[in-house]
Amino acid sequence: MTTVRAVKSGSAPVRRQVVIFVVVSYAGAWLGALPLWLDGFRRTSAADSASPLVRLCLAAMMLVPAATAVALTARHTRARDLPAALGLRPARSWSTTAAQCLGGFALPLVLTAGGLALATALGQYQPGGLPTAAVLGGLVASAVVSLPLYFGEEIGWQGYLLPRLMRWGTARAVLVGGVIWGLWHVPVTALGGSYPGHSLLVGLPAMVISAVLIGSVVAWIRLRSDSVLPAVAAHVAVNEFALPLTRLVAARPDQVDPLTAGPLSWPTWLVTALAVAGVVLVARRRGTPAFG
Repeated sequence: MTTVRAVKSGSAPVRRQVVIFVVVSYAGAWLGALPLWLDGFRRTSAADSASPLVRLCLAAMMLVPAATAVALTARHTRARDLPAALGLRPARSWSTTAAQCLGGFALPLVLTAGGLALATALGQYQPGGLPTAAVLGGLVASAVVSLPLYFGEEIGWQGYLLPRLMRWGTARAVLVGGVIWGLWHVPVTALGGSYPGHSLLVGLPAMVISAVLIGSVVAWIRLRSDSVLPAVAAHVAVNEFALPLTRLVAARPDQVDPLTAGPLSWPTWLVTALAVAGVVLVARRRGTPAFG
């Protein structure tokens, strides 16, 4: 059971901490994406490869939440206590945390597989062959290189923001945290982002729904493990494996639409929503916290 505690230094101070964190994280996201806007960038297809400028801007965006969280936490926490304050220590042993990271990594892949199965059954996706060892090796290498960026996000979202939002209840914290995370993506969502070929009127609501559902899974992992580390593993699984593999194993990779197939698609929304609902119902029957 989780031992993550809501930050309760009085509602006004906590509210101020949340507001400052969100405002700075949003401002940093817009500043990070500004070169893309000035360059006239627009992502029109999921098959588009990321240019060096795109990678640089995304990296800058992803590091902002952690930088903000560390700066705010360091104001009243000793340097040696920062890792524990931001959930970067293993809750039990390192071996237990490693197992939790494997579970956190696997869960988004299982949910995405379920979403792809549903998309295939509904005629929204046509699977092709399995990925080669070389392809998988490339994905692993990319994940290792990009790992600091996922710490950059999750130290902020799960290490700093979630415990403070829990001041108003866990369910509300998970929901509001997901909405905040989804809207944080606006600077790139407006440029095609995760839903290339779709207008902002479609991409923004879709991104928020995806963030709420994926965020619910990541928050559940974070609270069950009492550590940010498995949450990082889950985020890596979504971005570095579930997203590219959806296209790489498709019969027609250039025709894959992230809105209809993959971890951010509506079929996967349904699968994830059912999984979350199942966890909540089972927890209620047992009289235990769904996210604890």
